[in-house]
Parts: sequence; C-alpha cells; structure tokens
Amino acid sequence: MKMRDGNFELGALDGQYTFYNKLGEIIEPIQENQLIYKNGRKYILDDGKSYWGMAHGLYQTGEKLFEVVYEDGLMVGEYHYYNKDGSTKSPIFLSLLVRRGDVFYQQDSPEPYTGPVFDLWENGNKMLTGAFKNSIKDGRWVEWFGNGQPEKERNYRFGLKHGYWAEWYENGFLTLEGHFIDGKEHGTWNYWYNNSQKEKELNFKNGWWHGKMKRWYKNGKKMEELTYKDQAPVGLWQYWYDNGDLKEEKRYGAGQRNGVWTQWYPDGQMKQKTEYSDGNEDGTWTFWYEDGQLKETRNYKQGKKDGPWSYWYENGAKKEQRFYSDDLKTGVWKEWYERQNRELRHYKDGQLDGRRTKWYMDGKVKEEGHYKSGKEHGKWTYWREDGTVETSYDIHGNLLTKVVEE
Repeated sequence: MKMRDGNFELGALDGQYTFYNKLGEIIEPIQENQLIYKNGRKYILDDGKSYWGMAHGLYQTGEKLFEVVYEDGLMVGEYHYYNKDGSTKSPIFLSLLVRRGDVFYQQDSPEPYTGPVFDLWENGNKMLTGAFKNSIKDGRWVEWFGNGQPEKERNYRFGLKHGYWAEWYENGFLTLEGHFIDGKEHGTWNYWYNNSQKEKELNFKNGWWHGKMKRWYKNGKKMEELTYKDQAPVGLWQYWYDNGDLKEEKRYGAGQRNGVWTQWYPDGQMKQKTEYSDGNEDGTWTFWYEDGQLKETRNYKQGKKDGPWSYWYENGAKKEQRFYSDDLKTGVWKEWYERQNRELRHYKDGQLDGRRTKWYMDGKVKEEGHYKSGKEHGKWTYWREDGTVETSYDIHGNLLTKVVEE
C-alpha cells in the first residue's frame, strides 16, 4: 500500500510531498501545535497514535512559516522554511538578527525568528550554518575552522541536544563523537587525542553512566577500564601504568566498595591490599614498601577499627604497635626508634589509662607517669638526656623536684 509520494534532496523537501491513509485518501497537513512530543516521537494530540504526515507552522498573520514530515512519529529530513510570500526562506546572516535577552528577532519583526542562519569568517569561508525555530536552536548546526576544516556538528530538537554530536581538531582528526536523546547523552561516546589515538570510550543510558568506561594513554596503552550500571559503580575496576603493567584493581557490588582492592608499584611489587564489605572497611589491610618490606597492617571489622595495627621502618624494625576494639583505642600502645623503645602508653575504652613512658634515642627514660580515664593521675617525672631528674609532680600536680641550672 502506498503511504506517501515525494523525495528529499540534501535533507530538504524536493517537490510535492503527499501522504495517504489506508483507504488511499490524501492526508492533509496539520499544524505542528496539534502534535505532542513523547518518548522521542510525535503523537497526535488526544489520539495516542504516532503521527504519519506533514506538519506546518504559521506566522502570526496566518502565512505558512515552515513544514516538516513525520513517519511513525519520527522527523524525516529537516525543516523547510518559507517567507510570508510563500517563497523559500534563504539563510540569514546571524549578525543581522537582533537579540533581546535570549530571543533573536529579524529587524522590525515582533516575532521570534524562525528559519536558517549562517555566519562567515573574515576570509569569506563559512563559519556556521544552523536554524532557529521561534528563536530556539533546532535541527543540524555545523561550525568550521577558518581554514575550512569542520569544527563541530550538533543537532537540536526543541532547543535540546538531540541526535549526532561531533567535534574535530583543526588538523581534521575527530575530537569526540556521540549522540544525545532529549538533552541527555545516550549510547557510546568516543574521544580521541590530536594524533587520532583513542583517548576514552564512555557509555551512557539517558544521561547516566552505564556500561564499560575505557581510557588509554597517548601511546595507545590502556589506562583504565571501569563499569557502571545506572550511574553506580559495579564489578571489577582496573588501572594500568603507561607501560602496560597493572597498577590497581577495585571491586564494587551494587554501587558499594566490595571485596579485595589491590595496588602495585611500577615494578610489579605489591603496594597495598585492602578489603571492603558492603562499602565498609573490613578484614586485614596490608601495605608494603617498594622493596617488598612490610610497612603497615591494619584490622577492621564492618567499618570499625578492630584489632592490632602495626607499623615498620624500611629496615624491618618495628616502629609502632596499636590496638583497637570496636573503633576505640585499647590495650598497650608502643612506639620504637629504629633500634630502641620510643614510647609506651595504655588505653582503656578509647582513653589513656595506666602507665605512659617515653625514652630518648639512647634508651634512657625521658618521662613517665600515669593516666586514669584520660587524665593525668599520680606522680609524673621528667628526666634529662644525662639521666638526671629535671622535674617531678605529685598526684595533684604540685612540683616535687626541679633541677635549677647554676
């Protein structure tokens, strides 16, 4: 069954364009304001059926302003614009339009401008072409560099970004390429370096990150590969150094950090290994120096510090020992110089409680006293590096001993 007669030439109507219904009768054009836009298609108002046929818009004085063709609710080709006398409207020089606020008008016209526009570089080369519909960008807009190379191609529908979108470097290589639907990124977007090497590949669903996200170094080596589902991070995330060696791995479940996370030094030596459960820190976390020497261990339980935390110097000597219980400091905490005790302190329920001692690097005691429920308690004594007492205080903080220099 014949549905229509007519053709398009370079996206514009070419001659008479006629639609027929199931009975073979001609479908008369309707005004576009009788159509509604829903889910990417045009529908007849109060009908619910996607529109097949021609639609037009009118000047305020009743003359035809534009016409456009829809098939199954989708626009075919581009808008075709007319002057009031019925002649085809030629593109107007953009600088000849008068701008009042965000609205463009032709000089001496009270109506927001509808129709094609263009602009030129000083050398006469084309700078841009596009079209407005009631002063809103609509359809295909193209921009060029002064040397004639394309710079941007953008498509709009009712002022929203809609359709193919691309940008180029001045050397002619693509910068980016993708699609919008109703103002939102959709599908795969690709980006390139100025040497035409792929830089990144992003995937969207209705404006949200969705699917694989990949990035590359300029030398072509992969930099990272991530996965999203409806904007939430999921699955295994991987990162690489520019020589191709693995740098880091992360794991997500339902948008939360989950499982083992690992980092490596550039030479492949393990840097750190951590763990998460339902977004919370969990289990034993381990860190190494670049030479493989153990640097630090931590323990967590469902997001809280719980258990021993240990630190080492690069030479392997113990540096510090801490203890936590249910996120509170507890037990005996110790610190060492590289070959000697440095500090010892006791905690209970997150507060200092019990003896606290500090040493000089040569092993001599520097200070010693006690805490109770986070406060100093009992006698405190301070020594000089030669081992002589400098000062001491009683339980009430009164000075007991003070060595005076002569």
